[in-house]
Amino acid sequence: MSTFRFSPYSVAIITPFRQDDTIDEQGIHHLVRYYWEHQVPALLVGGSTGEQHSLSLEERRSLYRLTRQAASAEFPLYAGVAAIRTRDAVQLALEAEKAGQTAIMLGFPPYVRPSQREAAIYAEAVCSATALPVMLYNNPVRTGFNLEPQTLISLARRFPQIRALKEAGNPDVVKGIRDELGEDFQVLSGIDSTIVDYSAKGYTGLTSVAGNLFPNELKEIVGLLGSGQLEEAALMLNPLRPKLELLGSIGWVRVIRHRLAAQGIVAGGFREPLTPLTAEEAAAVTNVLH
Repeated sequence: MSTFRFSPYSVAIITPFRQDDTIDEQGIHHLVRYYWEHQVPALLVGGSTGEQHSLSLEERRSLYRLTRQAASAEFPLYAGVAAIRTRDAVQLALEAEKAGQTAIMLGFPPYVRPSQREAAIYAEAVCSATALPVMLYNNPVRTGFNLEPQTLISLARRFPQIRALKEAGNPDVVKGIRDELGEDFQVLSGIDSTIVDYSAKGYTGLTSVAGNLFPNELKEIVGLLGSGQLEEAALMLNPLRPKLELLGSIGWVRVIRHRLAAQGIVAGGFREPLTPLTAEEAAAVTNVLH
């Protein structure tokens, strides 16, 4: 466990739905094969991009199982785990382990805004239930909760399986965290457009959303950052930034579904309240990607 490392580059994938709103098993196989063929080194399954909080516990259990069935044994899969109730998060972690997921990304309960003590108890319960490596996910904008550095540091020291943090809150805390926990502790970003700037602040990798559309470009950028070539990485990223900003303003999940479907990949329908792109939005996406 102590030697486990998350891939510095992974792609957060969507969850394909049929028109009747159920999970599309064939679509999952198509998606996993698509990313494998594009040499994406790891996938994040059932995260925010996978619309985890619109999925029932049973659907998430199925998603963990189906993605592993579609992937080769050596293809790393990271299961998104988060729930309002601690016991549900524990159950999801157990199901991810049972399904053969490689590791979990543990998000904190949305909406209820737990205290630091309550959040620590939540994380402790999950880590005590599973032997899988864990990446804690701090995303205050989506959850209303901010994991304070000292809470993280205390958890990571108590549970060696906590190998990484995905920090979507304050990038300025990253250096201090790694000073405390050591250079082997990974801190990843989920924001493609700022990864070069964040690398300079101590981030070590990226769980990419834009990698759904630019898998090779983002992989190369992260590789350059990993070898200390920040200027070269910036030169590659800068032309992409206006595209990323426009696509993000339309809505990444909607854009990814639309674009993959246009490429003949089974991406599935939309689970309301998300909707298909308008004609104007579709034209803007086509324009920016050509």
